[in-house]
Amino acid sequence: MNKTPQPPRWIDNLIDLFAPFDLAEEIRGDLYELYRIDINRKSIPAARLAYIANAFGFLFRRFFWKRNSLSLNIPAMLRNYFTIAYRSLLSYKSNTVINVLGLTIGIASALTIFTFIRHELSYDTFHSDIEHIYRVVRVSGKDRSEARTGVSYPVPRALKDEIASFQKITSMEYFGEILVEVPDTSGTVIAQFKENSGLAMVEPSFFEVLDFKDKPIRWLQGNPARALVDPFSVVLTESLAKKYFGEGNIVGKTLRFEKEADCKVTGVVSDFPANTDFPFTMLISYSTLRQIKARMQDDWSSVEDNHQTYIRLPENITKEEAEAQIAKVHAAHTPEDLHRNRLYILQSLSDVHFESRFGNYNSRSVSKTMLLAMALVAIFLLLTCCINYINLATAQSAMRAKEVGLRKVMGSSRRSLIWQFLTETCVVVLIAGFISLALSELLLFKLQSLLNLPLQRHLNDPFILATLGIVMLTVILFSGLYPSFSISKMNPVNSLKSKFTTETLGGFSFRKVLVVVQFTITQIIAVSAFIVVSQMHFFRNQDMGFDQEAIITFPIPHHDDSVARHQLEDRFRAQAFVSNVSFSYTLPAGVHRRQNARSIWLSGESAPNVIFEYQAADSSYIHLFGIQLLAGRNINNYDRETEVLITRNLAKRLHFSTPEEAIGQPASMSGKDVTIVGVVEDFYNNSLKEDLGSIVITNNTKAFTSVSVKLQSVQQYEALQQAMGALQAIWKETYPTHFFEYRFFDDNVKAYYEQEQKYAQLFQIFSIIFLLIGCLGLYGLIAFVVNRKSKEVAIRKVLGATISNILVMFSKEYIQLIVISFVLAVPVAYYILDSWLSNFKNRIPMAWWMFVLPGILVLCIAVMVIILKSMRTVQANPVDKLKYE
Repeated sequence: MNKTPQPPRWIDNLIDLFAPFDLAEEIRGDLYELYRIDINRKSIPAARLAYIANAFGFLFRRFFWKRNSLSLNIPAMLRNYFTIAYRSLLSYKSNTVINVLGLTIGIASALTIFTFIRHELSYDTFHSDIEHIYRVVRVSGKDRSEARTGVSYPVPRALKDEIASFQKITSMEYFGEILVEVPDTSGTVIAQFKENSGLAMVEPSFFEVLDFKDKPIRWLQGNPARALVDPFSVVLTESLAKKYFGEGNIVGKTLRFEKEADCKVTGVVSDFPANTDFPFTMLISYSTLRQIKARMQDDWSSVEDNHQTYIRLPENITKEEAEAQIAKVHAAHTPEDLHRNRLYILQSLSDVHFESRFGNYNSRSVSKTMLLAMALVAIFLLLTCCINYINLATAQSAMRAKEVGLRKVMGSSRRSLIWQFLTETCVVVLIAGFISLALSELLLFKLQSLLNLPLQRHLNDPFILATLGIVMLTVILFSGLYPSFSISKMNPVNSLKSKFTTETLGGFSFRKVLVVVQFTITQIIAVSAFIVVSQMHFFRNQDMGFDQEAIITFPIPHHDDSVARHQLEDRFRAQAFVSNVSFSYTLPAGVHRRQNARSIWLSGESAPNVIFEYQAADSSYIHLFGIQLLAGRNINNYDRETEVLITRNLAKRLHFSTPEEAIGQPASMSGKDVTIVGVVEDFYNNSLKEDLGSIVITNNTKAFTSVSVKLQSVQQYEALQQAMGALQAIWKETYPTHFFEYRFFDDNVKAYYEQEQKYAQLFQIFSIIFLLIGCLGLYGLIAFVVNRKSKEVAIRKVLGATISNILVMFSKEYIQLIVISFVLAVPVAYYILDSWLSNFKNRIPMAWWMFVLPGILVLCIAVMVIILKSMRTVQANPVDKLKYE
């Protein structure tokens, strides 16, 4: 005889939870009678749907508005819940401490990550009509793979003059560091400052295109309409104005830049916000740039990457239409080979902070993919700490089985038990939440430089408080519901006999499923950290085609003073610890260097125009940096700017089959006739994240801006300090009025990978956090099994089992779980990391051992946790466990 199909059990649980105590059983009985009638009249699915509909009908029409027949004292009931929760948490102190610790770490880490994401997403979002603001950028090459930010100096003026709809357009050039002097009325310098960032030359239309609407920049002094119009006018931010002049009106006072240009202060504005990619502190009028670089104003070929243009498009013009108009204007003013090879496109302002191939004035970009990864890390952190709590709570149920049975026998309903266990979860999460608020603020302080975050107080930040509330509510529900329902449904008879069952999911223990999920996430993070660190190690140690060690670079005054330069070189070379000295326009690579792009083509041929990076240097340049000469000769100090060295890559792009074939060939370089006298081996003029560049080196003493000094082997710190002191003394005697500042060349190159290095450090931190929380979750599971099998262990020991036999018994099951998690983690980690590494032109190959090694490390740590927790039970006297049987 067939059994009657049962109605949905979850509906019965819902009625028990929300119906009045004295009516729940009666209602379930009535619903079941209706269900039996429907079974005979309808199909089984239809009867189940009717059962669900009838149940919700009862709930909405009868119970949610009807007073309970029992008069409940809600405050007293809540006070009772919290009192019992307090006593219960004190009774199981170790579990309570582990729960609070796990939740605190997870919530604090998630808060820190969410704060970081919020800050990064806020960059330059405060301008009005941001969806219509674009930066003009350029791409070059047949495949448009070379991406740069700068535009030629005549481009913005031509766009404004020849395209009627381009009226809101502004150009700027960022210089960053500058020597600033404050002269008195007689011209005598009374104060001197070296600013490492902040100087920009901007047009008056800057604040029209970028209006900082939601974070307004207030004009504190001066006339906004005229402040940036006249040449040699400068507007200061409030902090710099106080630094240079103190309080009071400073309009009309003078600042001297690089000992050459005197600029009149015409205004003071409030400081720029921290979350902008325009880190300006000094705004000099753009008309000043036109005078300083007058000869460049008609040069459509040469480009400075820091010279950029922004456009606010009208609403009736699309990005594609604007790009077509820009291309038309560019083609009208340039040779065919130039405008065919170089294309100007528009990049949305909202993408400037997130698209690394173009970069920004902060020299720091964060991809949206990375922010998504960080958000997933935060979610997974919360998930793992919730899993940890669930494992510990359900493991604790073995010890609370009799408590639950007694409560049910004494009349407690399942609903009251659910609320009781949810209250315990709420207390634990509240404690963890308040601690995590302080811990997160401490983390932000410690990780400020790593995350590039401004200092802030959480208690004054509504976003943080709201996020904390949402996170805590989510954790309470996710962590508390399953243990509450699971423990409260125990059969009172079985509970009093200490007989209980574990939930299953697809035939597997639910706790084991949770542990597999937890360690899968942990292994993904661990593998990711290992491979990210390996890629950073590759960047730091890969040969870039030049020497980096023991090289110090100094910026020199911009004016062409050959006497002082030769004097400095001779005195530097006279030092025993100096191996070589070279002057140049820029360095072979590094973040702090100048970049100038020009075009070159072979004379008399229709070869395609090739874009290259221009470098001016003396004859010692390639020797000092260890750049190999392949063919021809080196430039010498008597060469003019018309004799040039090119790299092998540029020779190939000019269609020379061998380096020797290029020697003596005439070419046109930005409209100037030159002769190729030598070919050098390729070197990376940008980071290893990019491909090899094409480079021309020529002797142009007027362009020299830096001096590089190669030291002999100086190993000891004291010897290095003495060497730097001697170099500083020589510098001060040669340039007594200029600041002495230097950089180690290898540090300058390493700065290319500063952001990726921070990612590597973050992943290492996350790996430790995930592993810690994962081990706490594993501790919860082993605690459950140890309590359940303590008598079994005692019997095995009586029958002759050794400690190692029992430890293998405990460990074997968990090793299987961790191996399963590793198998699940590998394909996910491989996909994520392969996508990340694809952003780099030079990358490490992902070998199998890069996945296995972190997996073995995680396994070893987990097994240690299992053994440490099991050891106490394994070593216990079996008599203590069996004497009551």
